[in-house]
Amino acid sequence: MKKVLLGVLAALLFCVPAFAHPPITVYVDGEKLNFDQPPIIQNDRTLVPMRKIFEALDADVFWDEPSQSVTAVHGTDVILFRIGQAGLYKNGQLVYTMSVPAQIINDRTLVPLRAVAESLGAEVGWDGVNYVIDITSSGNTPQLPSTGGQETPMKGGYAKTVQAPDGTVVLNVDLRCDEVNTGAGAAAINGAMANETFGQGQAFLQAYEKKALAEYEKNPNDFRAYYYMGTYALTRNANGYASFLASVSSYDGEEEGVTYFSHTYHLSSGKECALSDLVSDSREDLEYLWQMSFTALIQTDPDAFYSNAESRLEKNLDKVDFYLTENGIAFYLSPGIIAPPETGAVSFEITYQF
Repeated sequence: MKKVLLGVLAALLFCVPAFAHPPITVYVDGEKLNFDQPPIIQNDRTLVPMRKIFEALDADVFWDEPSQSVTAVHGTDVILFRIGQAGLYKNGQLVYTMSVPAQIINDRTLVPLRAVAESLGAEVGWDGVNYVIDITSSGNTPQLPSTGGQETPMKGGYAKTVQAPDGTVVLNVDLRCDEVNTGAGAAAINGAMANETFGQGQAFLQAYEKKALAEYEKNPNDFRAYYYMGTYALTRNANGYASFLASVSSYDGEEEGVTYFSHTYHLSSGKECALSDLVSDSREDLEYLWQMSFTALIQTDPDAFYSNAESRLEKNLDKVDFYLTENGIAFYLSPGIIAPPETGAVSFEITYQF
């Protein structure tokens, strides 16, 4: 029986490249922001209209035309940066070097959202599945459960900060995870996902905590905090299955990146499902499906992919992963495999009844 392969034609006709992302939605303390100029993504950075984001974060903002500079006042703090320049200054000190500087688009000044929000003491969460940005301003930070003493996995995710002796945060881990509330296996699933977020967070801490502290001590003025932050979002929670897709952004002092993870479980038993538990196709048949479908995506817009994307695809079919959606099953390749990292994950979906 080759039920999945019956969807090949539909996949070729209806699959949508991952780079054609949905509109970006921004929330500040739970309130949705409406922009006259929609947010955009450049080089994996989200830029938003200047005045709207500063005012939403309770800052007064001033524009100086001759110097093309932006000044924002937030309590006793003064933020300054210039159009086209990478430096963001707080109280006269360089606190952020922006990989994408502020710029003017359609007569609107757009600024890098994360740099601006974090300079004002806010936290930024990114849902890479639905393109939702959730900003929590200073004083309104939702806290994940604290274990006190020895750390253990907890439902809802894992959060940990590392501070230098002077109190400066040098590393931040913040992994949020949706919870399953239905099915006999809900407790087992939530426990498995608690172990997942805890394990991922601890691995990053063990790899980079000492490095971050040493780098800050060596050069505190130009230091940029390391981070490992993301959301494990439920993409399906019905009809017998719970499926999670995670998009985790990281910075390790040298490179920024985005990593994708996915897990699928039986709601009744709480056991994790392999792809072979869900479809009866052979590995050979599945690889044929993946090669045909991803090749169709590449040919739809070759400029969005590496010039040798098809040969890279052939060598990396073992890296194809999956998650369930409300309507079927989605297959994806993580960033940097057949397209530049800023493109994001490349995926296609097949309508399939389980």
